[in-house]
Amino acid sequence: MTSPALVRSADLKRMADIAKSKGVTVWIEIDGRRIGVSPDIHNVNNPAPVDLQPEDFTSLAEWQAWRDRNRARETQRDT
Repeated sequence: MTSPALVRSADLKRMADIAKSKGVTVWIEIDGRRIGVSPDIHNVNNPAPVDLQPEDFTSLAEWQAWRDRNRARETQRDT
């Protein structure tokens, strides 16, 4: 019989979601062992959540900047 996992996969997914959306490394300590989840290196400089919804924006300028970034990414993918 194998020993139970220190961290459940659901907990790791929650940690990864936080790390990605906030652009930080998330650590937990269990029985003296530290377990960390880091965001993708490319997203460290962009603390905004990846899957933004229209209600997540606090201003028209934020939404327009998001729309422009998405359009630029789509253009790069298409070429």
